[in-house]
Amino acid sequence: MKQNLLIICLLILSFTGFSQNDAAATTLLDEVSAKAENYSSLKIEFTMFVENLHNAKRETHVGSASYKSGYYKLDIMGQIVHSDGKTNWTYLKDAEEVNITNNEDNQNIMINPQSLLKDYKNNFKVKYIADKFEKNRPLVEIDLIPKVIENKKYSKITVKIDKTKKQIYSARYVGKDGVSYLIEISKFTENPSIPDSEIKFSNSLYPEAEIIDMR
Repeated sequence: MKQNLLIICLLILSFTGFSQNDAAATTLLDEVSAKAENYSSLKIEFTMFVENLHNAKRETHVGSASYKSGYYKLDIMGQIVHSDGKTNWTYLKDAEEVNITNNEDNQNIMINPQSLLKDYKNNFKVKYIADKFEKNRPLVEIDLIPKVIENKKYSKITVKIDKTKKQIYSARYVGKDGVSYLIEISKFTENPSIPDSEIKFSNSLYPEAEIIDMR
């Protein structure tokens, strides 16, 4: 009987510890989210790893992104994407064309860290994984599990947060199709000066490109 009580007590203490860790992780995400809300602009440089579980291949791509007042610009894999959050203008460098498409929530969350953090409590369950130390940075690893998963292309997002800088260090999107995307941020510039002409799409940016409206 005493042994059973001891086991129950240990289970309760273990559960309480995990709950406290989840609460601490949520508090950290709140701090990162609040800081992100105050950015007037943002530039990041990153490396994206595409991990295919079906053939055990891993591709590496270097890219950059800029954000300002609801607009963003992404440059990676031979494409430059301009977006206002609703519409994407994708310039294909090799094809010399611009494809116009509707932006999807899945795309917005993957590309825009501010979008990921916005209303995350309503969209995700927070699960603390571990404290880590990588590349001389103190990190907290956290799983974000969608509360509604049916319309998502991923089953969860694993983020690593820099505890000191209150910034996202990396995010791994675990795809339902067996393909995951890991984004590691190498440079994070807060509130840089970004002219509208650089981030907002206009035909003058790519005057030789064919415009194809795919909406």
